[in-house]
Amino acid sequence: MKNSQKIRLLQFLSDGQPHRTDQLLQEVYGSEHLGLARVGARIWDLKQEGKNIAGWKDKDKSSLYWYQLKI
Repeated sequence: MKNSQKIRLLQFLSDGQPHRTDQLLQEVYGSEHLGLARVGARIWDLKQEGKNIAGWKDKDKSSLYWYQLKI
């Protein structure tokens, strides 16, 4: 499952636009995550493979993060 999540996440981020955690959960994991999705872990996996992904906290809701693949 880890690889398919990573692939779907990379495909979604490949538009080069910033995406917030809640958006990634919906688009990449759908209803499969049941509150257990690990977006940060998959981002880390992609960074380990050399992908340039920026991440920052949402300024209004600090429990959410933004991620953007730098192309």
